[in-house]
Amino acid sequence: MIVERTRLHLRASRRRVLRAGVIAALAASTISLAQDNNPGGCVVNEKSGDDSCSEAGASLDWVPIDQVPEALRDAQCRNCSGRYLDPLAGVSTAEPPERAQINARADSSDLQGNQAVFDGRVQAQQGYRRLYGDNAVVFRDRESAVLTGNVTLREPGVLLTGGEAEVFSETGEATVKDASFVFHEQHMRGAADLLRRDADGFVHIQDGSFSYCAPGEKDWMVHAEHLKLDLDEGLATANDATIEFEGVPVFYSPWLQFPIDDRRRTGVLWPDFGNDSSGGLDITVPVYVNLAPNYDALYSPRYIEERGFNQELMLRYLSPRTGQWSVGGAWMHDDDKYADREEVTGGSDRWLGVIKQDGLFRQRWRSKVDYSKASDVDYMKDLETTSLESQRKTSLLQLAALDYLGDNWLFNLEARQFQSLADDINKDYQTLPQLSASYWGRGQPFELEPVIAAQLSNFDSDEQRVTGQRLYAEGGVTYPMRWLAGFLQPTLKYRQLYYELSEGDGFTKDNPSAGATLASLDGGLVLERQTSIGGKLLLQTLEPRLYYLYSENEEQADQPDFDSAELTFTYNQLFRETRFSGRDRLDDANQVAVGLTTNFIDNLDGSSILRASIGQIYYFRDREVRLLPTAEPLDDSGSEIAGELDFTPTSHIRMRTSLVYDPFDERMNSGNFHTSYQADNGGIFNLGYSYRRPLTALSPDQPNTEEASLSAYVPLNNKWSVFGAVNYNTEADRSVEDMVGVEYDSCCWSVRFLYLRYYNNESGALTDFEDPDLERENTLQFQIFLKGMGGFGNRITDIMQDMIRGFDEREY
Repeated sequence: MIVERTRLHLRASRRRVLRAGVIAALAASTISLAQDNNPGGCVVNEKSGDDSCSEAGASLDWVPIDQVPEALRDAQCRNCSGRYLDPLAGVSTAEPPERAQINARADSSDLQGNQAVFDGRVQAQQGYRRLYGDNAVVFRDRESAVLTGNVTLREPGVLLTGGEAEVFSETGEATVKDASFVFHEQHMRGAADLLRRDADGFVHIQDGSFSYCAPGEKDWMVHAEHLKLDLDEGLATANDATIEFEGVPVFYSPWLQFPIDDRRRTGVLWPDFGNDSSGGLDITVPVYVNLAPNYDALYSPRYIEERGFNQELMLRYLSPRTGQWSVGGAWMHDDDKYADREEVTGGSDRWLGVIKQDGLFRQRWRSKVDYSKASDVDYMKDLETTSLESQRKTSLLQLAALDYLGDNWLFNLEARQFQSLADDINKDYQTLPQLSASYWGRGQPFELEPVIAAQLSNFDSDEQRVTGQRLYAEGGVTYPMRWLAGFLQPTLKYRQLYYELSEGDGFTKDNPSAGATLASLDGGLVLERQTSIGGKLLLQTLEPRLYYLYSENEEQADQPDFDSAELTFTYNQLFRETRFSGRDRLDDANQVAVGLTTNFIDNLDGSSILRASIGQIYYFRDREVRLLPTAEPLDDSGSEIAGELDFTPTSHIRMRTSLVYDPFDERMNSGNFHTSYQADNGGIFNLGYSYRRPLTALSPDQPNTEEASLSAYVPLNNKWSVFGAVNYNTEADRSVEDMVGVEYDSCCWSVRFLYLRYYNNESGALTDFEDPDLERENTLQFQIFLKGMGGFGNRITDIMQDMIRGFDEREY
């Protein structure tokens, strides 16, 4: 996604506004100047190490954390044990200082022809610009001033200090000798033999250095014979540049250009590398090309030791008419490791293509494209190794859709198919195309509202099986009634299915059809009372709900199953009008669902402290409509009991659980539990457990699924952290995915090491942990990041976000 950044340029046209009256004002030592919180009475030259300040770093606006106001002690401040505080923060920059009068004062002043001489504690203000020094000489003919001794020049976000400076009042040009500087917003400081700011606002540094580290720290620095900083564009250009890490040169370039903020720039990005057992050493060197504000390109040549070179390209485009586009792919000629497999028959060249689009035109037309295609079923497993989520994929979506959003109608046209990433499972049908229409009303209480929906689908397949078209339509009325204490909504409608089928085994009719009347009555109450728990005032609600559903039974044995499945039972399933996904079955029903929810709400902020729900369906007749025509009717008198619980006692802790219990077989069919804790220092702790018994009628050979998970990110102090995650299969009594790592994060650089192990099973197949040939992959990743300069090893971030729920990369 291309993110547009809007910047307001405040460069005004230069005008010659300095008059004799201004010079007279300079000579009037009685004119007062607004008080500055840090007048710059001392100089720290980091290049030489000279520190004449009573408190180290005082002239650089650096404030120790114990002196920083509580509201400004953000995560970066805590990490750096302090921060830069700009005394001019909040001062308006709307009016260029060149248009303002100059107010000045000093201990003494003297006019000598075209010169005005100021001695002792010189202070001057021109708009938002501030100047300080021990002495100053103003030249009227040159419209400039030379300041000597403890010189300080300030503007909002900028501090320059030095031993001597010359300033041109009209253009804003300045030259400072033996300079130190701070750019507050960029968290950047440095020093130079000579620093010059030209009339265009560029900063030129001769024989200087800079760093994002706090004053007094030199973990890393950039030294350059000449350095040009463009603060408006956020870009730095260095000649004869050396990057030092802990005082040791680690990189040299005769010419170097790099960003000093997070805006998009053309250039070579930091490399990304790792090592894993599936391919060996893995190195990527991305090249980013910023072609225009609304489109760009990223080319990423990637070397995998045991496979070869993979060429990856991604193009992005943003249009107000067609929305956001990303088109990319990868190509590897002759994958050496893949070619050694005995089962490979289609060649060893491998590729991946991806097209994605999201658009909204005139708030009516919405479009979406999500298309991915790979050369073979093992591509994602072998080459998309930066994310475990990619490793778990069993298919690639290929979708194109167009919606029209009317005032009362929604129309959808889409084409959908999947590329299977498993050779041992049936491929999904292709929907080429599908047209849907539905009426949406205003939902106005106590008004009769129509229910209208239709869907025409064409199903195709590459395999030898039945295909054809399906038409689904429904029509009826509903009457919503709403009160403060509850609701009641009856609905009556008729549903119709019609097929045009090709020849297929097991189907005796080319155009089977079915129709059924459906009636429902949904009602609930909301009861409230005030209560308290642990001294906290709460509003408790009790919300009973009844949902009666009746649907006729229609014979559907001759109808295919194109896109339908039996839904997994949960609490939300209690109040649905169908137990199937898709449109291939009109399920029969005569049942009532009973649900009960209670909610505890904080009176102060309206947040939910605890929400719990439980419910069950009671059946008045057998359910004869099944997904498989040969399956026996469902004859239980009631459904499973479903329950949910969401508990958030504090802003740091959240616990969620859901259970499905079968009271007839007296066993738990499924359940999951997850609790998370997020500390103020950024620590994260997650504990989870999930259990699921398979639907034995459909998957008799599938074992139970039972897994426990644990993940944590633990800051040991302001600099050191450890992190890890384990996904443990209790049925197999072993870990299936585990990760451990360590992080060092100082104010100006960070480094991470990560080790990951996981099972690389055939896509879509059940894992046989007793198989002696079962492969267990492992990978070692390394990441280093120089803050303000960038770094390499971003794969670690992807893996951590994948395995540690709630982890987000910090912005500093």
